[in-house]
Amino acid sequence: MMRRLAWHIALVFPLCIHAQDGSLGNVPLFRTGAFDAAAVAVQDAQREADGDLPLYSRNLLLNVSSAMGAWSVEGGERVCRMAISSPGAEAMELLLEDVEVPAGAILQVFDAQGHALSGLEAVLLPEGVHEYATALVPGDGWVLEYREPDADGASGRFTIAQVGHAYRDVESEDAREGTCHVNVACHPESDGWEGPIRATVRISVVTPLGNGWCSGTLVNNVRQDCAPYILSAWHCGRTSTTAQFNQYKFYFNFQYATCNGGAYSTAQFMTGAQLKAYSDDYAPQYGGLGGSDFMLLRTNLSVPDAFDPYWAGWDATNISSVTADGVCVHHPTGAPKRISSYTQTLITGHPMASSGLMSHYKVVWAQTQHGWGITEEGSSGAGLFKQIAGTGPVLIGTCTGNSSGMNCSNHAGYAYFGKMSYHWTQNPNAANIKLKPWLDPDNTGTLVLAGSDDPCTITAGIADMREARGLSLAPNPANDQVVLGLPAGSMLPARVLLTDALGRHIAEWTMGREQQQLDLRDVPAGAYFISLLQPNQAVRTGRILITH
Repeated sequence: MMRRLAWHIALVFPLCIHAQDGSLGNVPLFRTGAFDAAAVAVQDAQREADGDLPLYSRNLLLNVSSAMGAWSVEGGERVCRMAISSPGAEAMELLLEDVEVPAGAILQVFDAQGHALSGLEAVLLPEGVHEYATALVPGDGWVLEYREPDADGASGRFTIAQVGHAYRDVESEDAREGTCHVNVACHPESDGWEGPIRATVRISVVTPLGNGWCSGTLVNNVRQDCAPYILSAWHCGRTSTTAQFNQYKFYFNFQYATCNGGAYSTAQFMTGAQLKAYSDDYAPQYGGLGGSDFMLLRTNLSVPDAFDPYWAGWDATNISSVTADGVCVHHPTGAPKRISSYTQTLITGHPMASSGLMSHYKVVWAQTQHGWGITEEGSSGAGLFKQIAGTGPVLIGTCTGNSSGMNCSNHAGYAYFGKMSYHWTQNPNAANIKLKPWLDPDNTGTLVLAGSDDPCTITAGIADMREARGLSLAPNPANDQVVLGLPAGSMLPARVLLTDALGRHIAEWTMGREQQQLDLRDVPAGAYFISLLQPNQAVRTGRILITH
């Protein structure tokens, strides 16, 4: 039986530090209670036996409000400082609640001498969200600095509800993962998979007990509107609350610079998401899994262009086996991004064969030039990809786990990936939380969608940024009518959909020939997307400006 650990705030006393302007100030220090390593080890062993998500930290109660910090006004900014300590932690992250901050609010972490330990974090929250999580920063004690514009006497507020006390599987440790892995900078293993590599993220999963690592994939949707959907595994987030989803962190481009290792950065991350769809397939009689184990999240904010994101394409066709070679891109034990290859035909099955379920692909990993990459803890939720001629790499499954005993010294057995086709409509979940309504919200019947570097900026006249063939719109800007031309050889009749910048359905037409005039008189003036929707074809989307 697992014992839930409870913690209480302990000591509060001043700490003398250097402020950014070089002055000295007294900053209150808030310390968590003791971390019970022996009790945590017992819990971790039980979680492993139960197949629960491995955790890299425990969340220790603090409940310190920003009002308890040391406040000052410096150079037109209101500044709050407080020192946080969780003795013995390899790294810490703060879980914030009751967050109400003005535009321009930022956080940063310093040591006691005033040296920055982290980059600036802009605290950006959508309306209605009041939770946040800071960066994971090495050390068991440092100073949190909060800054906001000094305007109109208004001040932000937040509560540090818990401290994530990280005790394993963090950046301060070396070689926590196996030694057989292949870095995504290696060639030829990564050749042709550059898009899926950029689409793969490391996820810091927040649960009531502590935090764990999973992997996920930024995925495209049929509207191609840059919606920031991330596909992962339901067993990762099954116990998270709505507030805790708002404290998830998504790390982009966390990978070694070279095939042999080298530098990496954890600076490109986003905080917070909403759960949109999930398999709802927890079934103890099947070893805890009665479906394909998927979770679709939408991040609270758009993915910054600076992250150089890629929206992965997918194939949700229901097939029993896959003959094409492919890869998995993942973060084993939360480590920098790796790539694993398969060359054997994928067959259908389930982690518990006696269940009779056909919800997963069974993958045998292959040795390549630079290693024999496998999947490990932290790889859960990672994408399985194959190539489709003319479409490119597409996602076909998400990682659930491995056969017992698989490791870098024992490559035998299978890795199990929940099938996209099963995610689509076949899980024992409600209709509104199946995957199809979210990735094909207009019910176009599309089962194969190409990936894209930037789907929301596809322009009229270009359907594929690498090919000069696509939609034509004349005139554009348009007034009451526009003539739409379809690519040569388009399947007819064709469905054409007009959506606004928020993805809302505005108008729809059926085209019986490759060039047709569309009536825009009832459409309000503005900027819109116009999309050609054809079953099992990549969606072609253009922009149109309507002026009346």
